[in-house]
Amino acid sequence: MALFFKLGVIGFGGPAAHIALMREEVVKRRKWVSDERFLDLLGMTNLIPGPNSTEMAIHLGYTRAGWPGLVAGGACFVVPAMVIVWALAWAYVRYGAQPQVGWLLYGVKPVIIAVVVQAIWGLLRTAVKGTLLAAVALAVLALPSCGASGARGWRRPQRRLRPCWAVRRRRPRRV
Repeated sequence: MALFFKLGVIGFGGPAAHIALMREEVVKRRKWVSDERFLDLLGMTNLIPGPNSTEMAIHLGYTRAGWPGLVAGGACFVVPAMVIVWALAWAYVRYGAQPQVGWLLYGVKPVIIAVVVQAIWGLLRTAVKGTLLAAVALAVLALPSCGASGARGWRRPQRRLRPCWAVRRRRPRRV
């Protein structure tokens, strides 16, 4: 469970970065599960409400060591991150108003974006194995800009919030 503790300590960038780090460790380095099994677990965690990366750590802990692995994997992944966030929140409240700290925060944002983009790119290369899947992935990425909402189903976009590429058509006046 040292792996999940390490991931809990070094895993910055949100669930996409966590899952990419887990994939690197569990599939490529340690070979606990195959790439296909990892993607299946990822699909299952997306169906369950809650934080995907935590659920993934719990699933992988269970896969590796049963019920004790489930509890240890979840705790070892969550507790270090929780302690780090508490420490950063305290430091921000204490020193956040100082101008020197503002530049530090601006420097962290590009690093987090790069980590997330790298994680998504790695998962896309594994998951998209053909032209049809690539087209489906592009459609799924485009649907939110058309007004589709996963939580409420299809929804017509509001008049003022149309995507920039949408053509505004005027209805013909009835006489």
